Amino acid sequence: MEELWNDFDRRTCEYGDIQAPLSKEARRLLNWVGSVDYSGRTREKCLRELIENFEPGDENRILLRLSDWVPQLQAIARAWILEHFHEMSMDAVFANQRLILYLSRKQRLMQDPGLRAMIRNLLERCDSMPRSRFFEFEGMFRRLLFLQSIHSNGGLRHWILDDPEPFNRLQLLNWFEVGDLAESEKERLAGDGSIFVRRRYYYTLVRSGTEPERSELLALAVDTNKSLREFGQYYLKKFYQEDAYALYKASEGERFYYIADYARSEDSEYFLDGVKLGAKQIQLNCLRALAFSAEERMIELDLPVLLAQNRKIRAVIIPVLPRIMSADEIVKLREVFDSASEHGIISFLRILEKKSFWAFVDVGLDELLKAPSELLRDFIRQTVRSKVSICESLPPKRRGGIQDKIQTLRRVDAEENAELIRILEFIMG
Repeated sequence: MEELWNDFDRRTCEYGDIQAPLSKEARRLLNWVGSVDYSGRTREKCLRELIENFEPGDENRILLRLSDWVPQLQAIARAWILEHFHEMSMDAVFANQRLILYLSRKQRLMQDPGLRAMIRNLLERCDSMPRSRFFEFEGMFRRLLFLQSIHSNGGLRHWILDDPEPFNRLQLLNWFEVGDLAESEKERLAGDGSIFVRRRYYYTLVRSGTEPERSELLALAVDTNKSLREFGQYYLKKFYQEDAYALYKASEGERFYYIADYARSEDSEYFLDGVKLGAKQIQLNCLRALAFSAEERMIELDLPVLLAQNRKIRAVIIPVLPRIMSADEIVKLREVFDSASEHGIISFLRILEKKSFWAFVDVGLDELLKAPSELLRDFIRQTVRSKVSICESLPPKRRGGIQDKIQTLRRVDAEENAELIRILEFIMG
């Protein structure tokens, strides 16, 4: 039975195929399989037998029939739910919470008496349930109970802000106006550990026509999260005519480097210091500001070290490289890209191609001669094949090197590289 519970193929196999061997030895298992058979008659027969010979665990098969497309079967399941659901143990409820959640999402069951009876009984159980036991339910199931409670007696409202799931805590903002929230609820939402919840609370507050306190906006303006800082900056200016930039400029430590949010070119010297000396987030913010306002000064940084750090920093630096470095300087970064990721060579070649097509061809042919992976070979060939125009001259020295590599490639594997060789020779004239 345990294997059958989550094995879809076995749960939906043809009833007739197993009827003979199971009819005497494992009647209950046969009825479990038959309760989801394609035949309505078989489903009804097996459902009735499950109900008549009920054993703990059969709730799963019976509850599922509430969503049956045959009205008679729905009626049988509904009658059982109305009479017996309140007798189900809490262990059975926990075991079937995903199924109950599934039923609650069926549009055609929204007003079904059976489903409404289940929800009503669950809320009654929650009213007398210890807090620790309630939070053993899965997050989505707790959300269902919160929503149903909000629309009925509101008995679970005092637990919503204790929920570990941010989206569950947001139900207070989804279903209540800010003016209907208690002061204690507002305080907890304003200080919520989730950036998403805090940001949503303050946006809801402003949309309701309430101006946040100046102290609240000042706290947001120096928050470590950029989206919250930007909220604080904007509404400090709008409601209190205060410029957060001046606040940062007069600060010390990490708060000073929040000037990077404004990305002014005259502060590029400070951005360089922030990248060199700041913590990880300050480093990233200053690097973004530098790339936006004074990208030419990024060459003053130790770019190989920065590129080796993490993906976010590489995402800022890589688009700038073709504009601030020569092709030869980019080629020197080859090892950094190789060590950064499994497909770092492709990122390296993509950057090199943006700077110089011929440098890309030169290095790309070297790679093809090393018998690379199919992915790298396809990338090099496709890049050359899809090139529409070339707006750079080919230096004689590089031309000779490329021609030598083409001849070597022809000797090594002329058939495999025939199209690439033909295109390159045609382009080079």
